Amino acid sequence: MHILMIGFGSRGDVQPLVALGKGLQRAGYTVTLAAGLNFGEWIRREGLGFTAFHVDIEAYMQTDVGKEWLGNSSSNPYRELQNMKRMTDGIAASVAEDVIAIAQSADVYLSGVLTVEPMATLAQVYGKRHIVGLLSPFSPTRSGAAGMQALLPRSENVINYGWGYVIQSMLFNVLKGPSNQVRARLDLSPASRADFLRAWNQTPTVLGVSPLVVPPPADWGRHIRTTGYWFYDAAPDWQPSPALAAFLAQGAPPVYLGFGSMSNRDPQATTGLMIEALKQSGQRGIIHSGWAGLHAEDLPPEVFLLDYAPHDWLFPRMAAVVHHGGAGTTGAALRAGVPSMIVPHIGDQPYWGRRIHELGVGAAPVARHALTVEKLANGIRAMTSSHDMRKRTAALGEGIRAEDGVGTAVRALDEWLQTKST
Repeated sequence: MHILMIGFGSRGDVQPLVALGKGLQRAGYTVTLAAGLNFGEWIRREGLGFTAFHVDIEAYMQTDVGKEWLGNSSSNPYRELQNMKRMTDGIAASVAEDVIAIAQSADVYLSGVLTVEPMATLAQVYGKRHIVGLLSPFSPTRSGAAGMQALLPRSENVINYGWGYVIQSMLFNVLKGPSNQVRARLDLSPASRADFLRAWNQTPTVLGVSPLVVPPPADWGRHIRTTGYWFYDAAPDWQPSPALAAFLAQGAPPVYLGFGSMSNRDPQATTGLMIEALKQSGQRGIIHSGWAGLHAEDLPPEVFLLDYAPHDWLFPRMAAVVHHGGAGTTGAALRAGVPSMIVPHIGDQPYWGRRIHELGVGAAPVARHALTVEKLANGIRAMTSSHDMRKRTAALGEGIRAEDGVGTAVRALDEWLQTKST
C-alpha cells in the first residue's frame, strides 16, 4: 500500500514526517513524502520517496509577506490571520497543481494543516483513503489542557468546546484558497465551511505529541490518536565542529537561544538582546542563527553562534532552552529533560508556551513583541536556579523518552487502513 505524506512547511514541519515515513516503510508500506524542493536531497537520503512542491518555503519566508507573517503578527491575532491568508493565497495555485499531479499515484493520503480539506476532496474524487497527521491539537474539546485556543485553559468547559469550532471556522477563511484552487481544477463548487469542518473533525487523525503534554480528552473519540512525538534522530556518528566541542568543554552547560524558522527584520538587535540577557543572568549561551539570520560581529567569549547541531544531540548538553515554540523544538527540549522558555511568534506557539509553564517545566512565556532584556534574563534565571523545575523537567523527559510515538502512529494507521472505510 502506497502512502503519500504531505509535508508542506519548514524543516520543523517536515522532519517528524520523515521519522513517521521511515516507521511506515519498516512496517511494509511504500511511502512518498511531498515537500519543498529544498528538502529533496535529504528525504531521498533517508530512503523515502520524494515528490516536490514547487515552492521553496525557506525562500518564501524571507519575502516581505513571510517576514510580516512570522515576525510581526504576535501582537495582533487578527493581523496574524490576515498575514497567514496572504501567504496561503499566494501559494494556493502552486499547491493545487502539485497535489493534483501527485494524488493518483498513492492509495492513502496523510495530510497536514494546509492540505486537510484539499486532500479530503481528492480522496473522495479518486476513491482514496485519507488520514490527517498533526503536530498540534486543533480539534475542539472541553479540555483547556488539550485546547490550543481554549478560552478557559485551566478548566474543562463547554465554552472551550464551542470556541474550538469558532477557531476552525476562522481557519476556513484563512485556508480555503488551496481548497478552492483544487476544486476549480476538478470542476467542483468551492469548499463550504461544512466541507472544511467535516474534513477536520471526521477524518482519522494521528497527533504526533506526547499524551504527557497533551492529555487526550474523552470528547475527542477514537478517531483521534495522541501517539507521542515522531522524533527524527541524528546519525549516531554525528560529530560537532571542533569549535562547538571546544566551547562546550570550556565551562558549565550553556543556555540555548534560537527562534528556528521565524523571520526577523532586525536580527542584529535580537542578537544583542540575547547577549545582554545572558550577561545579566550570568550564563554562557549558544545562539542559533536559523532562518532569522541572527548574527553578531563581535561576540563575547561566553557566547557561541551556532549554524547547526541536531536538537537530540545538543539539547541534553544545555542548562536550558529558549526558543520560539515550534512543536518539534518543544518536543525535543522536553525529551532532553531541560527547562524551556518559549518566546511565541504565531500559530500554535503560544499554546506550547502555556503548556510548558502549566506543567512546571519552564519559565513563563513572553510573546516576541513583548520580549525585553529584563524579561529574558528573568526567565533564564528561573530556569537555571529552580531545583524543583529541573526535577520536574527531568522526570517528564524520562517519560517522553519511554514513549514510541512512531510505533504507536503506525499501529493506528494499520488499524484504520485494515477497515473497509474511514
